[in-house]
Amino acid sequence: MIRALVDFALNNKFVVMAIAVLLAGWGAISFHNLPVEAYPDIADNYVTIITQWAGRSAEEVEQQVTIPIEIQMAGMPHMTFLRSESIFGLSFVLLIFDDTSVNDWNRQKVLERLTQVNLPNGQNLQPQIGTDWSTTGQIYWYTIRSTNPRYDLMELRSLEDWVLLKEFKSVPDVVDVSDFGGTVKEYQIRVDPNKLVSYGLSIGQVEQQLANNNINAGGSFVEEGMQQMNVRALGLFSNVQDIEQTMLTTKSGTPLRVKDIGYVVQGPKIRLGHMARANHMEDGRIIDEPDVIQGGVLMRKGAQEQPTLDGIHKKVYELNHGILPPGVTVVPMLDRTDLLHFTLHTVMHNLTEGMILVSVILFLFLLNARAALIVALTIPFSLLFASIFLNVAEIPANLLSLGALDFRDGGRWNGSHGGEHHPASEPKPAPDTFWRSENGCRDDPRGLP
Repeated sequence: MIRALVDFALNNKFVVMAIAVLLAGWGAISFHNLPVEAYPDIADNYVTIITQWAGRSAEEVEQQVTIPIEIQMAGMPHMTFLRSESIFGLSFVLLIFDDTSVNDWNRQKVLERLTQVNLPNGQNLQPQIGTDWSTTGQIYWYTIRSTNPRYDLMELRSLEDWVLLKEFKSVPDVVDVSDFGGTVKEYQIRVDPNKLVSYGLSIGQVEQQLANNNINAGGSFVEEGMQQMNVRALGLFSNVQDIEQTMLTTKSGTPLRVKDIGYVVQGPKIRLGHMARANHMEDGRIIDEPDVIQGGVLMRKGAQEQPTLDGIHKKVYELNHGILPPGVTVVPMLDRTDLLHFTLHTVMHNLTEGMILVSVILFLFLLNARAALIVALTIPFSLLFASIFLNVAEIPANLLSLGALDFRDGGRWNGSHGGEHHPASEPKPAPDTFWRSENGCRDDPRGLP
């Protein structure tokens, strides 16, 4: 069969060359269109269920939250493992599915079953499923830097929570932004205990009155000629003065307000962590930023990295040149783009060096430039031909797949001239005398060395 194939190729050179050019062009287009990622995503299909129950012990969370969720999730189609963890104030349930399942379908089924979970009444417990990302989806990390004196660490954290989070999640295939550091702004009522006791009030009563007054109310309408005007009452707090003027109760016809039992300020929430950054400069200096706000952009599981990174870069440019206040900028800290470029550069560099090295060695051994060139051309042709199948099978190009192709193509020349070269003056061995094994050793079929 091989002889017939060789005869066909030699007798139909134009057809073979046309097929080779067609496959090379198809392979080049396929290689260009291959989705590129730094390394393959080998994470399982999974769904996480997170429930917060503040102030409750791990035992209570396990008995009243985690176990009911586990019971309801048992028997889920395609589910291979169900694991859970209960700590103080938090329930975490992890559902792992097999590779044949579709992640969106898994999340939909989990949401359907969550509606049937029986949790303690009156506790405002809301189980939520985690975002659809994997550990390889952390593709862009950044910090916020400010040279504007109006924006301190607390104001920068407000920009992170209310501006950057919304803007980054508007990028296609970005599912979430994980942020660290900074101080969260909140309204704080610093109550004087002595005044609270003298007026006969408790902390619970103050909290209840604040909750009852921090609300808008809607009414009907009032006719004004041929028109009608809607009526509504505005009660939502918008500043410190609104909270100070909130009435708690009356004493002998005199209203008692919040400012009478304490004072209201805007202050930082209790910090649970700290984030710093060390900048390594080109001249060798290290500049420390002792307190920064850091964010990590998370990509959807199964999405392509390069288009997502392009969208992130465009959004960062928009933020730094128009959306953020003057003096506030987003500074990249870790960008997957560099790793993607290094991946392709390494493979192409190795292929080029391999072609040159193989050509030189073959020329030195064969003393025939034409034969050396023909064998060397099999390296890029094999890569392009393999790219066709990668593109058809929708397998992304990453460091492992391209590295395997590079390694395999580097050894392709060994199979291209695997037969021995016999000068015309030397008789060729009989076909039934020797056979060649895969490791290149010559053995006697009778078992003799």
